[in-house]
Amino acid sequence: MNMNKVAMAVAFSAALGSMSVLADTTNGMIEFQGELVNTACGLAPNSSPVTVDFGQIPVSALANGARAGNVHQNIELQHCDTTVASSAIVSYTPTSLNPTDGTLAAFTSGTASGAGIGLRDSASQDVVWGQPTTAVTLVDGTNTIPFVAYVKAESTTATVMAGAFQSTINFQIDYQ
Repeated sequence: MNMNKVAMAVAFSAALGSMSVLADTTNGMIEFQGELVNTACGLAPNSSPVTVDFGQIPVSALANGARAGNVHQNIELQHCDTTVASSAIVSYTPTSLNPTDGTLAAFTSGTASGAGIGLRDSASQDVVWGQPTTAVTLVDGTNTIPFVAYVKAESTTATVMAGAFQSTINFQIDYQ
């Protein structure tokens, strides 16, 4: 009889323990997204969009045509296959050109004015909007295409007004 009480106590404890396990649950979800492309490489998730944060640049840093900010950034390619292509060229096109200096992308929102954004390519050459940049040799696997973004006054006599700014520059990668 004593064994029956022990067996019942163990069974009761096990039942309570399993109920407390079932009472504490957390549910979640995993979402998947991506795109299959028929190209030599695919863009890494952090490369569209690539975010360039200039932080705070003093207006005085843009005096006499100086370039300020000079943020080094990369477009990252993944799963590259050099049997498909051995090099890549990038063409950059701003959503809006600076009306005073067409070599600069315009600030498309914010209160700053009198300046714009320019780029230098992987060979430290100034980017000409819509034109192919210096070719980058690809390797199998992961590749980076570096660029440097800068802020510049639209002219040496421009009145640069302080304030926040945003701009967008699109890019297209062509494989060779």
